[in-house]
Amino acid sequence: HIIFNSAMSLDGKIEDQKEGIELLNRLDKHRIHELRGSMDAIMVDVDMIIENDPVLDVRKTEGPEPDRIIVDPKAEIPLNARVLQGEWNKIIAISSAAPRKRTEKLKKIKRLEIIRSGEFTVNLPELLGRLYEKGIRKLMVEGSGSLPSRMFNEDFIDEIYIEILPIVVGKGKELFEKDIDSIVKLDLEGILQYGDQVILHYIVKR
Repeated sequence: HIIFNSAMSLDGKIEDQKEGIELLNRLDKHRIHELRGSMDAIMVDVDMIIENDPVLDVRKTEGPEPDRIIVDPKAEIPLNARVLQGEWNKIIAISSAAPRKRTEKLKKIKRLEIIRSGEFTVNLPELLGRLYEKGIRKLMVEGSGSLPSRMFNEDFIDEIYIEILPIVVGKGKELFEKDIDSIVKLDLEGILQYGDQVILHYIVKR
């Protein structure tokens, strides 16, 4: 079961390039930590790590931490990224195009596993199959970049949470970096409100 979670301005932007406002940092903290805590793993695009350096942390007292999975075809993740420093399981999904020197350095990081899949980009069906074999049944995809678009194009997303922030940005980075090839039909599951911020919860129709 795969959930996509992100946030955007009212006009569909995730970052105000003029002001440098990273809108994803304004996600409701309690909701996002609760959601992360119910997952087996959290998966993001390496661009999110490079741009924002998130920990993807979970503030809870019981149960294991979800695995952190970074889709990183060329092994470009900074070795000092905060997501690599914690005592949780980390998986870097790379392609055959990743330089060997980079992968050798990554192998030295504690509790980190490298999964190689695909020639120039990560083969998502193969990656998800291998994650399933590891016991990962509930996966959350966060953020933006090409990864969410690819996940929708492969028809892997089952559930969506989108937070609408009370701001119109104008020019800026869009939620989906690449086009989604076909229409994705949704059923509205619920609407949450935190002050002026609204979270839309959808189930993907099959």
